[in-house]
Amino acid sequence: MRIINGLWVFYRKLVIPSAALSVCLGLMMGTGMKVIGMAGFSYIFITPFFHLMIYDLTNPKEYYFYYNLGLSKLMLWFATVVTSIIIGLILMAI
Repeated sequence: MRIINGLWVFYRKLVIPSAALSVCLGLMMGTGMKVIGMAGFSYIFITPFFHLMIYDLTNPKEYYFYYNLGLSKLMLWFATVVTSIIIGLILMAI
């Protein structure tokens, strides 16, 4: 349970900026019902970008907090990629 809570704390910083930019890109690239699909497609690529920007370039020492919770950097990257693919595919299927 502690690992899931740690992942949520980690991913919480990525959700809002990734979703906001994905919706903006979806509105620019899609028309009609394709807006949600394009937002999902862009979410898949935007979320790892924000992970890189927020955690690797801006706050690299924050990884120590998650490491103390039992989450390695590799596990956090894996969780980011898998979660963004799942959310993106769900949005693309709508």
